[in-house]
Amino acid sequence: MLTPGHMVCAGLIIIIKIKKMKNLKTWFVSVFVKQIFTSKKFIYAISSVIVPSIMSALGVDEQTAMNLFVALLSLAGFQGLADFGKEAKKK
Repeated sequence: MLTPGHMVCAGLIIIIKIKKMKNLKTWFVSVFVKQIFTSKKFIYAISSVIVPSIMSALGVDEQTAMNLFVALLSLAGFQGLADFGKEAKKK
């Protein structure tokens, strides 16, 4: 049979778990999201979409915008290869 003491203890455990989940969310945001937004690959990938769109809106030739898109996207890909090489060197 559950006593009021057991219920209070269970309530405290639930509160502690909720606080840990909030700390986990804070940790996740501070570590992973920060790493994503400061990553060169992410910046290159986003700019490969934004910059050609701006160029097309400004009336620049479509072929020039496509060339810039391909160049920025390949830059993101080669940055990924460089990061992969750095990780392999560490091991």
